Amino acid sequence: MYLAACLLGGCLGGTITQKIARSIATSVADKAVARAMATFGFTPVKPVAEPLPEQIEPVETRINVMQGNQLVRVELFNLLIGEEKNAVYEQARLLGATSLPQKREWRNWNVGTGSIKTASQKDQQIITFLIPPEFGKLASSTTMMVELASPRELNVARYKEAN
Repeated sequence: MYLAACLLGGCLGGTITQKIARSIATSVADKAVARAMATFGFTPVKPVAEPLPEQIEPVETRINVMQGNQLVRVELFNLLIGEEKNAVYEQARLLGATSLPQKREWRNWNVGTGSIKTASQKDQQIITFLIPPEFGKLASSTTMMVELASPRELNVARYKEAN
């Protein structure tokens, strides 16, 4: 051992000896720190055994189903104006409609009548519906998707088909 230290004590050997000593010291320090960390401040965890319930009762979960109104294709026959238009608004208001536009906006909205387009043209059903101002000017025979309203409400055109 003395001979090895003397041989390693030369110029080149000195740096090698230092590296070996540093490596051993680091290894010993790492092991000491790891042991200290393993026992420092941690309490052992013990599992808690709980008995299962004897009978599992089914839990009923209420699922809210979103319901929407049916959309139908309608061909516009004509637009109501003046007193006819106001009469439709007033009748809906008196029936308790909650989806009407504000009274000051009535003049911007159109009210139209049209026929629901079905596969068999024999059973034509004529409906009255609101047309939003975004639809602009409409010609007779324009086809729209109209949302059929619930009772006491007015049908509303939702989409205009490109003709």
